[in-house]
Amino acid sequence: MTSSPEQCGEEWGEIEQFVAEISELSQTSVSLHAFANEALERTVELLGAAGGSVWMVDDAAGFASLCQVETDSDLPDAALTAGEQHTRLLRSVLDSSRQQSAVIPHTNAPGDRPQRTPSRPGGGHETYVWTGSPLRMDRDVIGVLEVVQSNSVSPAARTGTERLLAIVADLAGDFLRRQRLKELQSAVDRWRQYEALCLRAHASLDLRDTAYQLVNDGRWFIDCDRVSLLVPLRGRLTAIATSGVDTLDRRSDLVRSMEALAKAVEPSRQWLRYRGTTDQFPPQLERPLCAFADDSHSQSIDVVPLLASSDGSSDVSGDAAESLVGMLVLETFDASINPDAEERIIRIANLCSSALRSAIDYQSLPLLSLARWLRRTIRYGGLQRRKLVLATVAVVLAILALRLIPATHYVAAEGEAQPLIQRNIYAPMDGEVVEVRGGHDESVTADQILVVLRSRDLELELERLQGEYQTTEKRLLAIASARVQTGFDEASARVPGQLAAEEQELKQQLASLQTQIALVRKQRASLEVRSPIGGRILTWDPEDLLADRPVQRGQLLVSVADLSGPWVLELLVPDRSVGHVISAQRIEDAPLNVSFTLATGSSPTYRGSLKQIAGRTEVLDQQQASTRVLVSVPSEAVELLRPGTTIKAKFDCGRRSLGFVWLHDLFETVRGWILF
Repeated sequence: MTSSPEQCGEEWGEIEQFVAEISELSQTSVSLHAFANEALERTVELLGAAGGSVWMVDDAAGFASLCQVETDSDLPDAALTAGEQHTRLLRSVLDSSRQQSAVIPHTNAPGDRPQRTPSRPGGGHETYVWTGSPLRMDRDVIGVLEVVQSNSVSPAARTGTERLLAIVADLAGDFLRRQRLKELQSAVDRWRQYEALCLRAHASLDLRDTAYQLVNDGRWFIDCDRVSLLVPLRGRLTAIATSGVDTLDRRSDLVRSMEALAKAVEPSRQWLRYRGTTDQFPPQLERPLCAFADDSHSQSIDVVPLLASSDGSSDVSGDAAESLVGMLVLETFDASINPDAEERIIRIANLCSSALRSAIDYQSLPLLSLARWLRRTIRYGGLQRRKLVLATVAVVLAILALRLIPATHYVAAEGEAQPLIQRNIYAPMDGEVVEVRGGHDESVTADQILVVLRSRDLELELERLQGEYQTTEKRLLAIASARVQTGFDEASARVPGQLAAEEQELKQQLASLQTQIALVRKQRASLEVRSPIGGRILTWDPEDLLADRPVQRGQLLVSVADLSGPWVLELLVPDRSVGHVISAQRIEDAPLNVSFTLATGSSPTYRGSLKQIAGRTEVLDQQQASTRVLVSVPSEAVELLRPGTTIKAKFDCGRRSLGFVWLHDLFETVRGWILF
């Protein structure tokens, strides 16, 4: 029995809505467990399956259940539990990296392998069909998505189940990749923050400046409410800095209880962690800890000894051979604990140990105050009169020389050498890369196929349109047959005009469907991305970059350039110097001469001519404002150039005084300060 077109349309709409919901879920879920549980429940519900599970490969090369859904109470226990038979099925999917199916009887003897053929009719209990699909991250299989259905489903329904599971597994793989990228980006951000913190911590050797920098930056990096630092001064630990406070009141109860707690922790040199209860602490730590907790009203307290060896290395968990350079006190006013806080505390403690060791060693230098006074005296001391006269004469002669001696004014610039005929090839639509026909630096011809894409959405759309076309065509044949029969049976026939109208409407639908099918086929043909020009492929290892990867419309695929054609230098002239180039070009009738060489310095110097100056100034990659300038390349320099070669160039802007050539930047800067 075949389904009607309306039923097929409803089923397709339901499947498309399901795929869209799972895709949206993969982008909004915050954890793998939440996504897998929700996706599994919706998949089991859509398929009407008896149950399903998501299994992940653990560190011991076994399987761990991430989530399970069971809707049939008669489902055998071996179908979803980690038994021997079930593990073999999961292992077969993992080893083959492909989808697997098997028939599971209602009951199995321990150790029996599940039958691979359907049970015979009337053979007793109902049998179930197990289908497992691999979960991939890039090229590695990290889990299995499985569902269990009744064996009574049709072969077409099984095929649909396998396709649907493959789609859900692909969406799960996309979710895992996005999670991995988020984790890597978060790690990079943390390392950048820590690098900036290290630079600020070691910027000064003054003990108090270093201490205030450490506590304020440490509070922000650890994400706690308050950070305090104590250092050994005159034989006892003394609080010298607290985050958010410019000065400390040494007589306050909070500072006194903090110093008492640090004194109690000092003999053990162990990290003290307080999380609202003091049951696990000995009496000598419990009393000062309770006093400090009452004064500070903190729910979480960490007291971290800062240990450093004499050679400057640091370790929070150091032994007694290391000296105590300070004590770090971290406070949180609520009960929430950041899971990553301990790792960040260790980093901050190591940084504090090294910075404090350097500051303490500097402060302990002998005769430091005398050395500072001598340096100020030498810097601001008066010069002898004879030396002053000689210096004045030298300055006058230098000014005359700078004013009268002529020199060539050059404007320096840097840029890249690029072939003039170059094209970037982009993806025409969303899809997956099936084949890459060409490697780096390979020669290609115009209209040669470089990349072959595949769009699952386009294939589904083409299948849908073809199905609608066949259905409409059958309806048209049925109406034509009915019109023929009206001449033989006038009593049972419908009104001839109504049949003619329906026939005309169906013909218009066929014409519209033909147009849509032709358009979709044209879009599918555009998935074979071709080279617009002949030349060489500039993209590095395009096969490794693009093979078997999804791409989006407008994404850059490969770049092709004609290396045998003309070349140009694309130079960036700083905004403060481009005015000299423009002025010199207006004075000269011919294009300005440009001397350039490769940045490696191993090539000779060549001479080109200015071709074009851009009409606008740009700021590239947060650098200084620059103007693009194109320079022609002589034929003898083409052999040494490669696309993207770094070029250093000089523009010949005419003859000016030596003082202007050397000091025009300083003069323009001072004039800008005075006038603007």
